[in-house]
Amino acid sequence: MHEMIPIHQSKQTSRSKIVINRLSELNDYDFGNPHRHEYFEFFCFIKGGGKHIIDFHEIEINSYSIQIVAPGQVHQVNRALDSFGFVCLFELESLNTSSDIQSFLFDHICFDLEERTPEYLVPEEKQSWFEMITQMMWEDYRNASEFSQMNIRATIQQLCVRCMEWDNQKSALRSGEYARFRRLLFQEFRNLKKVKDYANLLHVSEKSLNEMVKRNTGKSASTIIYDQVIVEAKRLLQTAISAKETAYNLNFDDPAHFSKFFKNQTGISPSEFQKQQINS
Repeated sequence: MHEMIPIHQSKQTSRSKIVINRLSELNDYDFGNPHRHEYFEFFCFIKGGGKHIIDFHEIEINSYSIQIVAPGQVHQVNRALDSFGFVCLFELESLNTSSDIQSFLFDHICFDLEERTPEYLVPEEKQSWFEMITQMMWEDYRNASEFSQMNIRATIQQLCVRCMEWDNQKSALRSGEYARFRRLLFQEFRNLKKVKDYANLLHVSEKSLNEMVKRNTGKSASTIIYDQVIVEAKRLLQTAISAKETAYNLNFDDPAHFSKFFKNQTGISPSEFQKQQINS
């Protein structure tokens, strides 16, 4: 598989180490071009300003907010000059956390942004606590004592639990059955693009799978499958690579078939989509 979108990796980030960076003056986190990472980015904004584009959704950078960018998502940070906060870089394994927090974070990988919001607003009564805890996290990271990483892990876990508490899209959690389907889809969408394939793997009938997906989303199972393929296609095409290479990345045998599929789903051809991104 060829990776088309720029992947920005931190040399410091590893499976065991969490990295904290302070966001004050514009720095390496304010990239001019869309890119993605192989790890989570947990943005904690104390003072907002500017825009954050995540998977083609433009999100305001609000004061006292948390924004989660999951591995594989394409994003572009355009902060205001006077914005301020911190960003935590970590792989899921490095948190060594509970299954509830793991599921919460993993859902940001598997669900699209219409189902799972990447932004969590800190309630007014918790804003002083938010400033204090993020500043302590930064000081722990700078001190680099033998307990620093343990303290940072505990802080991020606290923030995750608060995000779960402050979630303004609780319906996006939906049923456990639907979550299992979405996680399976995330793992297999390049190889499997038919409802019957997922029904077989989930040991249910196509009718039952369609009914369950419809009940949770109002959409058919095939629509959800196609949406997953299309968002990855858009991620790849955004860097102006060829439709042919994108087709092969998504395991389409025939680039012409991919182009037809893309236009049927979006109303425009892959090349037209690329032109829109360049001109936007």
